[in-house]
Amino acid sequence: MHLKHYFDSLDNRQRTGLVLGPILFFAVGLALDAEVLTFEARWAGAVVVLMATWWITEPVPLWATGCVPIVAYPLLGVTRLHEVVLQYFDPVNFLFLGGMMIAASMQQWGLHRRIALAIIGAIGSSPRRIVLGFMLATAFISLWISNTATTVMMFPIAMAVLLKLGEQTGERDPMLRRFGLALMLGIAYAASIGGIGTKIGTAPNIIMVKQAQDVLGRDLDFATWFMIGLPVVLIALPLVYLFLVRVAAPVPAAGFAGSHAVIEAERAGLGRMSTGERVAFAAFLSAAFLWIFRKDIELGAFTIPGWWRFVTFGWEDVIGRPLDTLPPALAKLMRADVGDAAVGMSIGLLLLVLPIQLKPLRCALDHRGAARVPWLLLVLLGGGLAMAYGMQRSGLSAWLGSLLAGVGPVDPFLALLLVSFASLVLTEVASNVATASILVPLVGAGAEGFGLHPAPLMFAAALSASFGFMLPAGTPPNAIVYSSGYITVPQMVRAGIAVDLLGAVLVATLCYLLVPAVLGL
Repeated sequence: MHLKHYFDSLDNRQRTGLVLGPILFFAVGLALDAEVLTFEARWAGAVVVLMATWWITEPVPLWATGCVPIVAYPLLGVTRLHEVVLQYFDPVNFLFLGGMMIAASMQQWGLHRRIALAIIGAIGSSPRRIVLGFMLATAFISLWISNTATTVMMFPIAMAVLLKLGEQTGERDPMLRRFGLALMLGIAYAASIGGIGTKIGTAPNIIMVKQAQDVLGRDLDFATWFMIGLPVVLIALPLVYLFLVRVAAPVPAAGFAGSHAVIEAERAGLGRMSTGERVAFAAFLSAAFLWIFRKDIELGAFTIPGWWRFVTFGWEDVIGRPLDTLPPALAKLMRADVGDAAVGMSIGLLLLVLPIQLKPLRCALDHRGAARVPWLLLVLLGGGLAMAYGMQRSGLSAWLGSLLAGVGPVDPFLALLLVSFASLVLTEVASNVATASILVPLVGAGAEGFGLHPAPLMFAAALSASFGFMLPAGTPPNAIVYSSGYITVPQMVRAGIAVDLLGAVLVATLCYLLVPAVLGL
């Protein structure tokens, strides 16, 4: 009965995926050439196809699909159980967890709301300035907090402004409707675009960081990511803003006299900054400072020394034995750069035990705040890392790269455009995490076959996964703002296509220009 009820609850797409996934799994595993590929590589490919099918069609929760490697890889002999489980404990997952704990503390005390309202109030209260203020505030918060949580926070503030203005003009006023369309789309777009700017801003970034360690053999520190991701945000945001207020939903430069009063009333309702807010703000600033200045920053003839160089102990000092004496998979994991993860987890754990008030006891991050951390997303991320590990361990990645070896050189910019568009198309029907988990390792494996360095192509796949603006189901921010009633599906599709195309071209261009320069390729 439970299985029948579950199957009946699925839509046609999910039912198709539930059945199609296992069929493709066995078809791929049995059809791949046994003379070219090992048994392990063939069935690793079958697991990749199964996970990709279920991630795209979502017949089971995304995190549940992320657990497939734990069962499938050991049973099929691709990797040992302890090797695949270790991928879920990679330092990049702990970096993401630490960042989310700091973000949860900011949300618990309302600090993110205070920062957002301060930015909106400083920009101005004309229709265009309100849209700009909301987009800037949303993008800034989304640099550090998940795009979904940021949108959930900004949505009621925006609705309060629209409801107040509707009392003056009437809810069906054409100008108000256009303003509401621009405002809601601006929040959704800024939430997703803002996450591109930092290493922990969104899950696809974390996947790129891990793949950079495995494929490129280098760590992408915060300063390095800033130099690549932040220009995308700084260029995309004003272009999207201008498109919204001048083309997609033209709004006047002046009008709506009551908007300033609404925003000021929201700010006044916050009261004075509480002790919890101050502690969360100090934690946020400390983490940002330690992340950015952890490694040396080259400024031409001048170098800002990173503080991590003064940390002289490592895992061997902690466990009292050489890493070479450990199982290879564990030794590899412990050799990874843990600096950023150590910063995030240290501050996050400190927030869990630092008391803000004693009666009743309440810490800087209490159990309700910790519940906001997307724990299941960590399992999903781990699943992507485990899937990629199986591809590399079995030799599947090397085989995929050899398939493209005969293609010959391809124009780098054309290749970047193709990868960006492929990522955009996939992220419209699958989550951005699933898109990055599938494409980034595949692109990394195949780049050399085209005579190209993998880094720009991998960045293009990861960054483009954050542009998915055509449909309400494309991203959680899209779905949230669609519920406002100010957006129709045709309006979202028309605006989303334009922003997606802009995003693909922009990402391809900046990856072409910036990635080689920043990484010294």
